Amino acid sequence: MEESRFELFDGLIASAGKTLQRIKTNKMEKYGLGSTHTTCLCKLGKAGVDGVTQKELTEQECIDRAQVSRILRDLEQEGLVEAMGSSAYKRRYCLTEKGQQITAEINGMILDINRYVSAEISDEDIAVFYRVMKVIDGNLKKAEDKFCRHGRNEENR
Repeated sequence: MEESRFELFDGLIASAGKTLQRIKTNKMEKYGLGSTHTTCLCKLGKAGVDGVTQKELTEQECIDRAQVSRILRDLEQEGLVEAMGSSAYKRRYCLTEKGQQITAEINGMILDINRYVSAEISDEDIAVFYRVMKVIDGNLKKAEDKFCRHGRNEENR
């Protein structure tokens, strides 16, 4: 039973991830952006006028610094974000007015998709699902540290 549960979990997560990637790619084409820009725009939108640093985005998104740097550069070139400050490491990024407008549109699309996807699921079941997924994510990270020769702790040094 445990092996089949692993295979089912792995397959469902992979399938959901690929589907989500295709949806983001499709929806971001309208703005001339890729799927990787979606979450960064949303995080920048939530940050408001205080903005976020590249390091904060890297930590929040669990993607490498080079990719976050490329995303921010793309967003700056499109006039969606602006950098505040001169120090590359302390520079904060905020949405421009155009960026705020596009991010509001993207958030609207995300809410529409969320409503569609979860229409047949009760709020209580959704809450349990996310609570359980957080525990699984944390336990997988602990398992990586314990069972992998070069766990996350080694890679982050």
